[in-house]
Amino acid sequence: MLAGLIDTDSGQVLSTAEEPTHTEHGPEDVFARIISVVHQAIRLGSRGLHELAAVGIGAAGQVDTDRGLLLDAPNLPDSLLGAPLAQRLSDELGTPVHLFNDVEAAAAGEATFGAGAGVKDFVVIFVGTGIGGAIYQDGEAYRGASNTAGEIGHTVVQADGRICGCGGRGHLEAYASRTAIVRSILGELRLGRESILSEIEPNPNPDDPAHSRVSQRELSEAVKAGDELVADVVRDAAHHMAAGLVSVINFYNPALIILGGGVVGALDLFFSLARRQALERALSVPRERVSIVRARLDENSGILGAAVLACKHAGVID
Repeated sequence: MLAGLIDTDSGQVLSTAEEPTHTEHGPEDVFARIISVVHQAIRLGSRGLHELAAVGIGAAGQVDTDRGLLLDAPNLPDSLLGAPLAQRLSDELGTPVHLFNDVEAAAAGEATFGAGAGVKDFVVIFVGTGIGGAIYQDGEAYRGASNTAGEIGHTVVQADGRICGCGGRGHLEAYASRTAIVRSILGELRLGRESILSEIEPNPNPDDPAHSRVSQRELSEAVKAGDELVADVVRDAAHHMAAGLVSVINFYNPALIILGGGVVGALDLFFSLARRQALERALSVPRERVSIVRARLDENSGILGAAVLACKHAGVID
């Protein structure tokens, strides 16, 4: 969990604090950790709780913003679904709390202070544990009929392919997310393929990538060190990511695609290959008008956007 104390007028991040999520301990522990990390950020920013205008939360899943509920989240435990997250936190903190999808929040951050500022039609895609997306249309977030638009991670890139965390088959997230990359590496290590990552994964278990010791940092360092296994897996993930980007370009015809998240930030190879292949494979007319860039706000996209959205919903800013 990353919390930040934000000045929404200037976009300045006054302070940040982090806590491990540990969702396996259930919703009560998650509530307690969120409250803890909020208090840490406030204290580090030398402010008081009474000075907060609003609190925004970006959660990795499909949310009901009006009721403050997490509806579905393939990468989070079912015990969190339906829990009154926003209301519980509002009662604890004594300030308005609003819940949003995490990439919707990141898109708002990039739209206000980052790579999407001044652009009316763009798509944001963040690649991390899973893959999420958000759509901006005529300068406003487009949420779709059930407020879940942008789930590019669950578009199909391989019919009847790998099983995704959501239970579907062949989804982009099952091929190009950090979870997918780590799972593939662990599988190759189990088969005996050589890699410098063998040192930290002596007993690789591809069925449990969530508890692997292979982080984005290790992936980045392995690629830089010339590790052929890791580079091959990253190239394959980028190839599938490009397929997802081609679908976005051909179908939606955006002026801009912003790529962010831990995988994009840590792996230049992933970003450069996915970008190049997408522009090579997309239809000639829409690809001439689209730019594919990295998120400008790095890991702060989400906390900046959550703050902006929360203040808008609370009526503090327009």
